[in-house]
Amino acid sequence: MRRLRLSAQISILVASMIVLTLGVALLLFNYQLRANLEEAQGERVMGLAAVLADREDVKAALAARPIVHDPRSPLRQEIERLRERLGVDFITVMDLDHLRLTHPDPDEVGRYFRGGDEDPALAGESYVSRSEGTLGVSIRGFSPVVDAQGTVIGAVSTGVTLTRVGLLLAERRQSLLIGIALLMLVGASGAWCLARYIKRILLGFEPHQISQWVRERQAMLASLHEGVLAVDGGGQVTLVNPAACQLLDPSAADDGSGIPTATLKELFDSGVPALDRRLTLNGRALIVNRVPIRGERGAGGSVVTLRDRSEVNRLAEELTGVSRYAQALRASTHEFKNRLHVILGLVQLRDLGRLERYLRELDDTLIAPAAARIAGVRDPILAGFLLAKGSEARERRVEFEIDLESEIPAPDESEVLHLLVSIIGNLVENAFEAVAGREAPRVSLSLGVDGGALSLHVSDNGQGMAENQRQQVLQQGFSSKGEGRGYGLSLVKAHVESLGGSLALYSTLGRGTLVEVTVPYAMAVTQVTDGVT
Repeated sequence: MRRLRLSAQISILVASMIVLTLGVALLLFNYQLRANLEEAQGERVMGLAAVLADREDVKAALAARPIVHDPRSPLRQEIERLRERLGVDFITVMDLDHLRLTHPDPDEVGRYFRGGDEDPALAGESYVSRSEGTLGVSIRGFSPVVDAQGTVIGAVSTGVTLTRVGLLLAERRQSLLIGIALLMLVGASGAWCLARYIKRILLGFEPHQISQWVRERQAMLASLHEGVLAVDGGGQVTLVNPAACQLLDPSAADDGSGIPTATLKELFDSGVPALDRRLTLNGRALIVNRVPIRGERGAGGSVVTLRDRSEVNRLAEELTGVSRYAQALRASTHEFKNRLHVILGLVQLRDLGRLERYLRELDDTLIAPAAARIAGVRDPILAGFLLAKGSEARERRVEFEIDLESEIPAPDESEVLHLLVSIIGNLVENAFEAVAGREAPRVSLSLGVDGGALSLHVSDNGQGMAENQRQQVLQQGFSSKGEGRGYGLSLVKAHVESLGGSLALYSTLGRGTLVEVTVPYAMAVTQVTDGVT
């Protein structure tokens, strides 16, 4: 079954409410109008009866003996002229015996007054009554006629039938109905405008579509590993997904939002967009993106996404580390193939003496010295990486020196090892690129552990950097080597900060660059035990 559109539902609902409301109002107004009209007519006919009862010709006709009950009498003719001019249905003068002296119908003259409500008037009272007479149900006004001595000698009754009241009511109801119709037209127009306005606020979507999207959004937010928060224009949190709760530690909240107030201020303090901003909140390093929500009247809040910087760094390090490993292994493989070709050639020539001397030379000049340079590196991954970088340096024809100031024990966490590989790989790679094209390219790496901290120095004799380059080189995306570069040193800085260390860069234009890094370094328990034993 096809659903009605929201605009149609709103229009039908509002129009129905308007029709129902105005219908009830019309009934109430009609009832009140009839009541007011009958009350006004009652006061009018009672006033007319009082005026007529005070006429001298009426008193004279009732005081005469015998009383004349003739339809052709001058009194009846004068009373009829007055009745037509005053717009009432009857004016009846009656004597104490309830006999009529005047009536619109000549045949009723001399007959008894009908209705049964005339007795109080003949007793001296003035009042309004409703009763049925010869002309039908009417509203009657009564007033007694008294002589000069104050004795009641008869009564006058004037009245209008309900038919006449109905005609008057119909005339006034017509204007009321015109007003009701105008109100309905205005209400229908308002309903249409309201439907259009609500439709515009809902961006043209139907309620069932929005409800489906809300359910989908809730499921999507719950499945995201990134934290998502939203605040409205008044600073109230309107959305927090489970990942954001874990990242921001809502157990420390000091307001009703579930998020610490200081955290909210730091995240949403500015209404301008912020991309990949680094923040440390509740002891956790985060990468924050903030995008303002633009409403019809300007900014209407913000949406913030949060990512754990350690996870991002780990992913970036994995990508960078794989690239570095692959590059170093490619160099080692290329170098190994060249030596293997020499060995195969000597074997094919069956020159065993020359083969023996060549192998001894390899061991004396390459294998033994390289192994000796990394003998103090206890972690096989780091040691293998340094050997591979040495092979890469030889392929690039760069003199690469590795100086171990102390034994380098294995770290207690594998994540620290991965970050160190990324840091060393980026710094050495930048140094290799810096010395490219120099007459005697030289790069040196020194490592040492002392007092629970690891320090490393990477220096080169490249072109160096000017002061303005030194101040910008650690910013993400800055590079003098073209587009798509400028991420190595910024990644090194992020890794060092995530480890709680420090980085210093020194460079002199034309003389080279030195990078010093110091990070906390906790040794593995097994390594400490091996050292003691």
